Amino acid sequence: MTSFHIEVYEQGVHGFPENPELCISLGLLHLQNGEHAAAFEHLGTAMAFDPKNGKAVMAAGSVAQVSHDWDAALSKYKTATVLTPESPQLWNNIGRCFFGKKKYVAAIGNVQF
Repeated sequence: MTSFHIEVYEQGVHGFPENPELCISLGLLHLQNGEHAAAFEHLGTAMAFDPKNGKAVMAAGSVAQVSHDWDAALSKYKTATVLTPESPQLWNNIGRCFFGKKKYVAAIGNVQF
């Protein structure tokens, strides 16, 4: 995405800072641009106002996962299992985190928290 889109969403978040959907959208734009710190900040804001928003929780877990912070990612994904238990992306990401932690049996299929 272009910086124009980010500017538009930043203006929206500035005008409506308690709107979790705007914060999530801005966080996802930053994530697409590889700006992980900015993405995590906006996703964290969204979760502060709507802690049960599965989209924000999954995206925050993804940011932690990309940063190889397996435990933080697994913590977010644990929350997401309650919100979206049938998500194939969620279970794939959980498996990848366990693989990153070198817990191969859990990564293959015995996923337990």
